[in-house]
Amino acid sequence: MTISSLVLYSTYARRMPDPVFKGIDHYFFWVPAHTLVEGVSYGPNARNPNTRKHVYKTVNNSLLNIDCIENSFHLKNLGIFINAKGVKKINEEEYLIDLSDYEHTGVLNGGHTLDLIVKRINDGSIPPTQFVKVEVRTGIPNDWLSEIAGGLNTALQVEDMSLDDLAGAFDWIKDALRNEHYFKVIAWSENDPGEYDARDLVSLLTCFHIGLYPNDGSSHPVEAYEKKSKALDNFRKDFELNDSEEFRRLRPIMKDIFVLHDTIQYEFAMYHNKNGGKAGKLNIMDVKDENSKTLFNYVFIGKQDRMQLQTGALYPLLAAFRWMVEEKPSGEYGWRGGFKAVLKRWKDTAPELVRKTYDRSRELSGNANAIGKSRTHWETLHQTVAFRDLIAQAAGNARAPSVIQPRPKSRSK
Repeated sequence: MTISSLVLYSTYARRMPDPVFKGIDHYFFWVPAHTLVEGVSYGPNARNPNTRKHVYKTVNNSLLNIDCIENSFHLKNLGIFINAKGVKKINEEEYLIDLSDYEHTGVLNGGHTLDLIVKRINDGSIPPTQFVKVEVRTGIPNDWLSEIAGGLNTALQVEDMSLDDLAGAFDWIKDALRNEHYFKVIAWSENDPGEYDARDLVSLLTCFHIGLYPNDGSSHPVEAYEKKSKALDNFRKDFELNDSEEFRRLRPIMKDIFVLHDTIQYEFAMYHNKNGGKAGKLNIMDVKDENSKTLFNYVFIGKQDRMQLQTGALYPLLAAFRWMVEEKPSGEYGWRGGFKAVLKRWKDTAPELVRKTYDRSRELSGNANAIGKSRTHWETLHQTVAFRDLIAQAAGNARAPSVIQPRPKSRSK
């Protein structure tokens, strides 16, 4: 429902008259992001929010202090620009913004930022010290709004991912995936549409890179979730080091990794419900309204659903199956026992992994971002898969028929 007024909470506020046009005023506020509300009209905005565009996943990560300098969101984000009928000071920290002209008031620019903030307010994951700049403009003639909103919506930064694509770093991945049904929904630069982008693929490969994170070591690929820029840096260094083959060693299992990603994300709710829970009530699940015309796409397995496990909870689950990766005689990485063995291990271990994820989410107040950054949780899930797999191997060896070697015949003297 569109709101007719908005209260901004800010201890840092300034009013400035326009330097050219008399009657136009600019109000600047530093606002704690978690205090914003939904319902602000996007009437004057040139673009309605489309938070599936991958440049805005970067905005989301910055908001949640993922892969960035903590609490620096306000330094990197242009903020939210609102057109209003008027601004009234309630007290030293509260300002009433008049949005009652529904056709002409509302967001001029920053609709994607506001939409992402509102979503994260609802799941309680925004740090209380995260600020966003809000500029409110009053007195702008209505017939100027279209041109002004269009001008504000032209700024997009060039991302490292786009430069890597230009350099050809992703070419071998493109070649391997070109004939897959999901190739067209992968964005290779920030202007490409897609469900996933090249950084996501690199992060998923990082989860299984036993060269960087050996199964007998004590470190885990937390950066695949927490610092995707570092994962991309490693990938770039690998490419620049005389076209090194380190990440390419994952090529034989790359498509399987993507399938496993979707399988775990898709089936998590089922296993949680089998454990006696209600997946739709979990804060770590994104849930579409029953009347929603859209569903979550599981593009690697070709399915859709109303619920989706958030990536902070998903990545530690996925990376736990790094245990099933081994180096082959060729030097490439492969699954121990084949991909069918991996899917079977997921099926056998899922109830326990899901329960441990649920327990961890309760300890962290349902904050998927905190789960994704918990080193202890990554290690616990990896050890769980390792333990169950070793038990299964031992049981299999015990059931295997023994081969009795014939006793050598004694030689006659």
